[in-house]
Amino acid sequence: MPRFTVAIAGGGICGLVLALALDKYAPDVDYHIYEAAAKLSTVGAGITVQPRSLFVLQDLGLGPALRKISGNGETESMNMVYRKSDQRDGFIFNRADPAERQWTFHRGELQALFLEHIRHPERIHLGKRFVSYTQPQDSNSEIEIRFEDGSTASCDLFVGADGVKSAVRATMYKQLADAAMAAGRNAEAESLRSFGPAIYSGVSAYRGLVKLDPSTSEGDARPTSVVAHVVMYPISRGRVLNIVAAFTRPELYGTIYTEPWTTSVSADEVTKAFDGWEFNVQDTVKKATGWSKWAINVVKDLPTFVDGRVALVGDAAHSMLPHQGAGAGQGFEDVLLLGRLLGESLVTKRNIPAAFKTYDRFRRPTSQEVASFSMQSGKMHSFFDPDFAVALREAGDVNQLSPEHEYFPKLANKIERLKDWQRGVTIEKDCLAAVGQVREALSGTVSK
Repeated sequence: MPRFTVAIAGGGICGLVLALALDKYAPDVDYHIYEAAAKLSTVGAGITVQPRSLFVLQDLGLGPALRKISGNGETESMNMVYRKSDQRDGFIFNRADPAERQWTFHRGELQALFLEHIRHPERIHLGKRFVSYTQPQDSNSEIEIRFEDGSTASCDLFVGADGVKSAVRATMYKQLADAAMAAGRNAEAESLRSFGPAIYSGVSAYRGLVKLDPSTSEGDARPTSVVAHVVMYPISRGRVLNIVAAFTRPELYGTIYTEPWTTSVSADEVTKAFDGWEFNVQDTVKKATGWSKWAINVVKDLPTFVDGRVALVGDAAHSMLPHQGAGAGQGFEDVLLLGRLLGESLVTKRNIPAAFKTYDRFRRPTSQEVASFSMQSGKMHSFFDPDFAVALREAGDVNQLSPEHEYFPKLANKIERLKDWQRGVTIEKDCLAAVGQVREALSGTVSK
């Protein structure tokens, strides 16, 4: 007899890693994953996982398997080089610490690896697009979940891992807004409703892939430019170079993007966007195939990730810009901490909300801080910086800025300081502290 049942909306990488965490830390809990797609696709582009977040996957026993699919191969470091490349003669202005550990993956290969390691693949239900849920006030009554095909499911707690377009988040904040409206708090209700939809970040990105000889060093390049920047890194054991070229329009931040978020584009369109850049960038762009353009939408800083027995994780809770390579990793941290909390024997149907509040207390501030750092990093990478404007006025021409200019060491320092969170408190310490708080809060209060 399971201690309680968990329903997970979304069979992407966060939903699957939550299942792995429950397999390890809460084997007496029954979980089911409900995925909208009729088939779990393993397509995708590159993602980066920082050391703090990589611990999650290693803790779940995936370390050896990860090495077989990482862009780094058997190494744990990557030579990250920052170049000013929007001119014919580009130059390096920053080199990341060579001891800085950073792993890169093809998202599809990572998802396939997670699927291989899930203990109960029969608990993944496809073709189940979530529509809404009803959460009874009585903690002994089950949450009812409704799907687009008319079917329903029930659970004791519900986790939304359904991405940046999260229907779970939209439902949660509609219900919170409705409750505030019913209580006469109209201004609060209006504010709560604004958290349902994702907002446009003002950043759009071209994404493409280049087949490589793994012995080449092209993946070391990280060109950076004015009003745009390009990130290149190897995935698939160095066989493929992942390219992301971001273009920013800050004035559009916070708007609702009404056009398709992802579209296929021609190689000519991307090539024209880099006219005037240094040869290395133009040549690599010309070699790439499968170009697409992504309008990057994000989630505003939510006032809560939880409501009663419903919780949000990953992009559903804190979808962010990619400029720290931390979006996926923050989702991994969410689900490890949540899995470890749910694995505590003191957590029962009746006190799930208390465990969820602890999850929110630990994960919301951290993930939202990282999202802020990601936004700041994007500005630095694209030179949206008041100090750069001063340097440009002094030089008179962007092509006259040399690597000896005093601005570039300052910029490099700013970029590195924005990574300090990676070297702070570990997710393991956060998990231990959260578990300790739950044990202290629930000791002597559990109803059998």
